[in-house]
Amino acid sequence: MSRIALTRLLVANDRSARRRLVGIVAGVMVGVALFLMLLAAAQAFPERSMRSTWASIALQPGLSQQSSHTDLQPDHVLKDSELAVASGFDIVDDQPITVLRVALPESGTTSVRVPGSDVVPKQGEYLASPALAKRIASLPADQLGDRYGKQVGVLAPDAVEGPDSMVAVVGTDPGTVASSQSYIPPQVVTSFQGVPYENEAYRIATLIGAIAVLVPALLLVGIVTDLGAAQRAERFATLRLIGATPQQVARTAALEIGATTFVGALAGVGLYLAMIPVATQITLGSSRFYHSDLLRSPINGILAVATTTVGAAAVAWWRTRRADIGPLGGSRERIERRPRLISLAPVILGLAGLVSAPTMAQHESTLVAYLLPASFLCTMLGMLWAGPVLTWWVARGGRALARSAAQVIGFNRITRHPRAVFKAVAGVVIAVYAMTVFAVAITVAGGTRDITQGGGHLNPTTLEATPTVGDDEILDSAVDRLSAVPGVTTVAVGRMSGDPRKEGQVILEADKTEALGAPHVESPDGSVSISTRWLYKNEAASPSPISAEEQAAAREQGPPILLVGTDPADPGAVERARTTLLTSDLGLSTSPTSPSSIRSIQGSAMENQFAKLGYIGIIIAASISTVSLGVSTAAALLGRRRVLSLLRLVGMPPATLRAMVSYETVLPAATALIMSIGLGWLTAWSLVGGVSSRRIGWPSPGYWLVLGTCLVLVAVATVVSARYGRRMLAGTTVRFE
Repeated sequence: MSRIALTRLLVANDRSARRRLVGIVAGVMVGVALFLMLLAAAQAFPERSMRSTWASIALQPGLSQQSSHTDLQPDHVLKDSELAVASGFDIVDDQPITVLRVALPESGTTSVRVPGSDVVPKQGEYLASPALAKRIASLPADQLGDRYGKQVGVLAPDAVEGPDSMVAVVGTDPGTVASSQSYIPPQVVTSFQGVPYENEAYRIATLIGAIAVLVPALLLVGIVTDLGAAQRAERFATLRLIGATPQQVARTAALEIGATTFVGALAGVGLYLAMIPVATQITLGSSRFYHSDLLRSPINGILAVATTTVGAAAVAWWRTRRADIGPLGGSRERIERRPRLISLAPVILGLAGLVSAPTMAQHESTLVAYLLPASFLCTMLGMLWAGPVLTWWVARGGRALARSAAQVIGFNRITRHPRAVFKAVAGVVIAVYAMTVFAVAITVAGGTRDITQGGGHLNPTTLEATPTVGDDEILDSAVDRLSAVPGVTTVAVGRMSGDPRKEGQVILEADKTEALGAPHVESPDGSVSISTRWLYKNEAASPSPISAEEQAAAREQGPPILLVGTDPADPGAVERARTTLLTSDLGLSTSPTSPSSIRSIQGSAMENQFAKLGYIGIIIAASISTVSLGVSTAAALLGRRRVLSLLRLVGMPPATLRAMVSYETVLPAATALIMSIGLGWLTAWSLVGGVSSRRIGWPSPGYWLVLGTCLVLVAVATVVSARYGRRMLAGTTVRFE
């Protein structure tokens, strides 16, 4: 009889067997789909960075990847093979715009090519990304289009990060480029090129994040393929009874699991393709993903299907051969070998690498880039080896303190089968560990500033601009232009005193200050002093009246600042005022900002975008934890059906049986969760210290909610297991050798 015929014979009239096969298909499908999606995202990260950073990040001095640019010196004369550039930003509707200002040599031509275009804009011209061009076309010219001049082209989609990226390449004169005061100094470039990652920390974070989710996903595949192993053993015993050899039985097991896994893997590829439109809605950096970013080479799918199928079939063959299945019943229950301390070596080695990373990062940052991912992977996998050891230790202590039959039997089984018991909660262990690492690590993200309205706070629609030109005539002209803009309610010219970004002061007219949101203060000389934290930290104002002498001194010495209040009921007023400021002669080094736009810029920062991905990782890990726990619990009960039936036959009360199952579930789960949370905190501290000088904080309430949900799931699984076990044992036929 062929192996195919044997397999059909085994499942043809077995409804429970078919249900188990469907469960295996579903679990493998989910695991493979997650694997392919995460693999595609990890491969897309460097590509996205390469095509977007040429206009900003790649211009930073000191990048080892760059040799095509140098700092622009005041007396430098541009050659025909050069281009003067200055990177900055602009804002529209609280969304950031990357602005690259370029200046041609005196000849008006250059051999330097702007990525995504065959045109280099001259003074008064600009190129726009597709998203920016669309936005400009949708708004009145005085709100956005007038800022840059005449549009002479659109950048190709492959020259920007994604479909939402807004980039402007603006032609100007060398003097304007040279006077730029951005955090990246003006550069002379001979060619543009991007960098694969904005910095090393993001590359490491991407790799570790992928590992943190991929390992639980692959573990899920392993868990579901083991579903119903005990029942398969009973059916294989039937084959032995009718004359099948152990080799034939093992090959039949490999065929059954291999074929089922193959179907599940193919379904996983289909699910991955169906998930791409949903995944492309996730924003990272300045934009969502392109569909082509996540639709990778078919080789990924082929390798995933082949590896999953062959691996599952090989494991099924090995386990069946090793099980020593006899012709009269299931395999004999074997007492596992006592866990050895050597099983702790992988997790100890991984932790040693993680703990040493913060110190090593101060001396050898290149090595840390390899040490952190390797140590993280070693720790995560090492927990699977360390779990049975810790479970065995705790069970021995519990057995010594046992006071009931359920406790004695439950703890005794754990000490006899620590690996089998821990396997039931292994998925939860890894998932909770990943969740903890994500939740603690993302606490270093800057977050966004809260915007408080009223109560002395700056009105959210107030623009703040810092001119580089302090000439009174130019300032007065700008004030007149701004006052004539529809929707502008207040224009205040102030003077800065001290460090504006720390504890500086801004001197303003008292009535203008009140119109911008500050409380009323009587000032005999008509001016007040307010902390700059009112502008930059969204703190409530506490204005203090100042004398005429102080006002005159500030006017003579302090740099100017413009505050433009706009009507919140007029949505275009802010952008009209911003356009007027940018097209004035004030020499603004950066785009005027408002409290709401600052909040948006903070939210689009890469660290906060990675924090969003961290929350997605927590959700995925929690979902995997739920599925893994359910499948493992069902598999554990099915695998012990004969033993539990024997206990019922010898007279064990149902309540005692339920209590015993509860102890066997709760003890390893509690031990594993304590280990997962503790190691997760330590890992997050090491990762953050290894890639930055920041410190971790207390996780958000969302993490504790998810963790609490996992604990509830463990409790529910325990209760359901006991009840399901009782129903399952009704009418069970007990066979034994």
